Amino acid sequence: MTTSTEGLELAQLAFYAIASLPALYCLITHGKNGIIGWLYVFAMCGLRLVGNGMAYHALSTTGEPSTSASIINGIGLSPLLLAALGILHEANHSIQSALPAFLGRFGLLIPHMVIAGGIGLAAASGKNPHLLEVGLIIFATGWLIVLGLVTLSARANARHRRLGPEKNLLLAIEIAMPLIGVRVLYAIVIAFKYQNSSSGGLAAKVILGTVPEFLTMISYLSAGLVTRNLARDCLEKGPQPAYNTSV
Repeated sequence: MTTSTEGLELAQLAFYAIASLPALYCLITHGKNGIIGWLYVFAMCGLRLVGNGMAYHALSTTGEPSTSASIINGIGLSPLLLAALGILHEANHSIQSALPAFLGRFGLLIPHMVIAGGIGLAAASGKNPHLLEVGLIIFATGWLIVLGLVTLSARANARHRRLGPEKNLLLAIEIAMPLIGVRVLYAIVIAFKYQNSSSGGLAAKVILGTVPEFLTMISYLSAGLVTRNLARDCLEKGPQPAYNTSV
């Protein structure tokens, strides 16, 4: 008989198996300007399929959670946030010359390193709860940096010259950021309360863990499918002149 926890793992497996198809489609159709963001979206699907598959197998055979699955699922949180950076870069493409350097490709490397460092510490924490806590705090700092970059991009003087599809991508990220924030905050609370990242009640896992991830992926993929011709639109419009570099 399938338990509620096993049922949750199966639900996530089904969701990410379905989501991987439009994620791959977006990766193919969005071209080089969107390759980073959509590669992370597709990677999110892959990591969740592996992690949840291992978790379900462990629960159904031994009744105990899998440590390896917990590590993989912990790492799986990072593509969700890194995808926002990649999609933000794509959303800024046509007005990139009018934006400050820290909103360019090289400027986005800093939050990439912060996020990677935080999730790396969390994944390598093993039985060291303090290392897990530090890693998640650093990861939360990365979320704050990305939130700041999204806010600055949305308020840039050149924002009105974005293409319509770019505005759709930016809106998807704006919707996703608070959802990712809820997911990160939940992970921090669980880590400090239970000294690991896989405890907590089932209802809390669903409402504060699974649902925000699902909604974030739906936001990304919906925008990705709607804007599938963005690469062609950018090519037809051509580069835009830089009228103002302030935000």
